[in-house]
Amino acid sequence: MNARQRWLPTIGLSLWLVFVLGLMLSQWRLVMINADGDACLHWRIGNWMLQHRAVIRVDPFSFTRANAPLISKEWLGEVLFAAAGDALGWNGIALLAAVLIATCLYLLHRQLLAEGIDLLPATALTLLAAMAGTVHWLARPHLFTLLLAVIFTGQLRRFDRGQLGTRPLLWRLVPLMALWVNLHGAFFTGFVIIATFVAGNAITFMTARADARSAIRSKLVSLGWLLICGALVTLLNPNGWQLPAHVVEFLHNPVLARYANEFRSPNFHSTAARGLLIEFAVITLTLVFLRPVPRATDVVVMGTWGLLALLATRNIPIFALVVTPILAEQWQAGLANTRPGRLVDIYRRLSENVTTLNRTADGRATVVVALLALVAVLAKPKLGEPVIASDVLSNRFPVAAVQFVTAHPEAVHGEMFNDYGWGGYLILAMPAHRVFVDGRNDFYGPDLIREFSSVNTVETNWETVLHKYGVGWTILPRAHPLNVLFSLRKDWTLAYADDVTAIYARKPE
Repeated sequence: MNARQRWLPTIGLSLWLVFVLGLMLSQWRLVMINADGDACLHWRIGNWMLQHRAVIRVDPFSFTRANAPLISKEWLGEVLFAAAGDALGWNGIALLAAVLIATCLYLLHRQLLAEGIDLLPATALTLLAAMAGTVHWLARPHLFTLLLAVIFTGQLRRFDRGQLGTRPLLWRLVPLMALWVNLHGAFFTGFVIIATFVAGNAITFMTARADARSAIRSKLVSLGWLLICGALVTLLNPNGWQLPAHVVEFLHNPVLARYANEFRSPNFHSTAARGLLIEFAVITLTLVFLRPVPRATDVVVMGTWGLLALLATRNIPIFALVVTPILAEQWQAGLANTRPGRLVDIYRRLSENVTTLNRTADGRATVVVALLALVAVLAKPKLGEPVIASDVLSNRFPVAAVQFVTAHPEAVHGEMFNDYGWGGYLILAMPAHRVFVDGRNDFYGPDLIREFSSVNTVETNWETVLHKYGVGWTILPRAHPLNVLFSLRKDWTLAYADDVTAIYARKPE
């Protein structure tokens, strides 16, 4: 291997590096940490655990549920993000998110190549999956779920095709499930993925010839053992059985599950859903022009995750990741059966040349050097600021208002009522004041969320709720309807205002 080939990254490594650099050297790094207040929230909770060297058990951040028992759904993910933030500030949070996203796509690309997909369609479909997934690329522990979803799908596809035995399947996925249950609360995603393979094989069993049913029955038994062992290891978390019970209760409660935007259906009029529309278009073209005869498992996987993607925006990236290998397999078969022609010959020559070059490339040293250079650019020197800085946006969060309250604590008294999306930021930026609510709607519960909503939408009982919790001041977006009401009342006064925020304080009686 000559020097040029040693320093030339493979296509897979190039994709990894392009996504890391692209996310960190563009405005995407700001999008990932400013989409909502959850990035701030996870950093603060992770910091608490690092400082106390313990998993958080009760809530120290809110006054509405002060010291209430807390179920830690993603304690390990929060610790990892907090460690990155403590090392490099917001640059560290964004960098960890970028690395997780890039690694997820790298593993998907590698899986496609391992399944015999040509390099060009494998790369194109990986980029398509990335386009669909951007709708939920945020610096939060859910990125661990995306990564593990790729691994689970890849291993289950190998098992389903007879390329992986029962024992290695269990030894690989069961420990990963034990890790998943501590990294992020969406570990149920793994069970949904397994269940689709169970359902697909069950359909195949019912429609198969009698002499073929024995092998399918054996696969179903193995998948059953995987479900049982996976369910047992979910108890290996700081909260034991309470964690899975808490997640199930949350998913069954429409007040909680639908309050957050990510649990709502995608808005196809927005640019964020464009990737999903293109994904659906490719699936349609595949069905119309290639007319594949897919496996029952593939139909169940595509149908299940397609429905889940339509029900909740947060499922779109997972849908794209699990459906891409199915599309790739169909397009590979379609290309192989295409009659020779000028365009086909050009494609095959190009594919052969690129594949040969990719096979002789390495480039790991190049990637390491580029990553170290990126870290050096992002790191804060002892004197001055990093070359590339990341921070919460002052036009998105009440940065100036927090500075005012910190400098003038006498301007407010009592407890505060805050905007839902700002709760996580206020927990991180203003620890002296506990919040009314934040993004952990599962923790606050449906009753308190209803009370918050009644004030937030200025229902008839809004004043009763504020008195109930001793609220003496509010920090809300400037155009919030409650601010309009306060401006007309004599018992509230404007304590601070800028283009983003207005703070109203109750006048002493």
